[in-house]
Amino acid sequence: MKNVPPRSSFRFVGGFCALSAIALFLTGCGQPSVPEVTVFPAPGDLSEVEGLEESALFDVSVNGEDTFVYRGFQKEFNKYGFAKKGGHYVNFSFANTAVTVDVTTSKPFSSFSVKPTQALVERVSDTQLRFTLQDPSKFLVTAEFEESGENWLVVAADGPEQEVPSKDDPSVLYLEAGVHKFGRSWDPFVDGIKTVYMEPGTVVEATLKVVGKEGLTIKGRGLFAQGFRPHAKVEDPLQTEWLGDCMGAYFRECKDLRFEGYAVINCPSYQLEVADCDRVSVENLKLLGFGWNNNDGMHLYSRDVTVENSFIAGNDDRICVTGLFDSEDREIKTVADQKARIKGCDVGNLVIRNNVFWGQRNGGDIMLTWNGSHTCEDVLIEGCKSIGFTNKGFLSAMHGGSVVIKDVTVRDIEIYHHRLTSVLVRDAKTWGDGGGAIDGLTLENIQIHAEPKEVSLLLTGWSEESPIRNVTLRNITANGQKITSFDQTSIETNEFVKNVVWE
Repeated sequence: MKNVPPRSSFRFVGGFCALSAIALFLTGCGQPSVPEVTVFPAPGDLSEVEGLEESALFDVSVNGEDTFVYRGFQKEFNKYGFAKKGGHYVNFSFANTAVTVDVTTSKPFSSFSVKPTQALVERVSDTQLRFTLQDPSKFLVTAEFEESGENWLVVAADGPEQEVPSKDDPSVLYLEAGVHKFGRSWDPFVDGIKTVYMEPGTVVEATLKVVGKEGLTIKGRGLFAQGFRPHAKVEDPLQTEWLGDCMGAYFRECKDLRFEGYAVINCPSYQLEVADCDRVSVENLKLLGFGWNNNDGMHLYSRDVTVENSFIAGNDDRICVTGLFDSEDREIKTVADQKARIKGCDVGNLVIRNNVFWGQRNGGDIMLTWNGSHTCEDVLIEGCKSIGFTNKGFLSAMHGGSVVIKDVTVRDIEIYHHRLTSVLVRDAKTWGDGGGAIDGLTLENIQIHAEPKEVSLLLTGWSEESPIRNVTLRNITANGQKITSFDQTSIETNEFVKNVVWE
């Protein structure tokens, strides 16, 4: 990394944080379409931040200006070797102009891939790739090296920040660029604080737990570094990843929540869970679960939730729609106490739109449920891209719970692998009560980058009382070939999938 601008290079223009290098080619007050390119500063000394450092492998420049590249990695509870290797992350913003992004590696790579992107990609040399971006986007660069195998760089090319709060607002906790340490189960929303703002170049070493509050915002272009927290089972065999105190961010029984812009790296468990909450907005998050077991992306066990324009990576389910969560209503003294402490809630009116999902080994991109209860209805998933296949499908369910999931629509999806569905209704399992079903499932305009016969895995009900029913599959294509029957695929189904229509 060379010549990354220091924090002092920032200035404020009309309330927005930008580099002095922004090009202004239009003159005259009030003219639209001013080109804007912002590279973010280095965070300062990372030597005391667990599992986070400057990348020694990838160097990134934007229009010739170097920007800081992070490397996140884990040391403990590594079920999979790639966790120790970790991943790399870079963030910058631009608007009203094309940008040239150069990615240079410190050693030659033998091959590479870029998913998903509409960018023009050029291999300049065996140590350099060049991208031309017309619009903001998020994508994964995978480079293969002779000695270390695959290495990954997540590129978040954002649009400019909007509504940057004032430092002088007493309801704002304004975190400037640099390292801030708040520790485990931090609740910043005290003493009148309603907004946490993370300036570009901010690293916050903390996990969060917030219960019973409303009107809260976390936003900015900084990142949460959570490598200081080991996986729950490392600390205590009685603990588990679903405990509120063991997650990256746990919000329960809250209202009117907004999460925007920031990144999360090295989370030891679920990266964001909103449980029994109302009115939740998630926009442009970068969840970078590089290899922990159980590091799900988001659990959306709430009502009126929107998740848009985010990059969600994890070694377990990227989004879980409904399931069970930690009520924190009793102390766990024995293993038997665990089941008594978890519960479910009503879930509904969820919109999951224009996100990129990167699965590494485990779980589904959309896990409809892991043994949920109560009710769940009106779920829309659209405009998303799935770039890594796992042991499950893009759309999955491990349904040993009691909830009847109603009216799920999945449309305008691009899948860069062959695993479309892994939807399984089953008997009572893993604290679920059984007896659930799925009623009303529509998949339309699904583009799969695989041959039809490769498309898999499961779409199976359990019984007449626990079926999957009223299924519509419309305009499903695999390598450009339209699929009109399960017989064209390798999807396993059974007699408890009822009322299936292909169009």
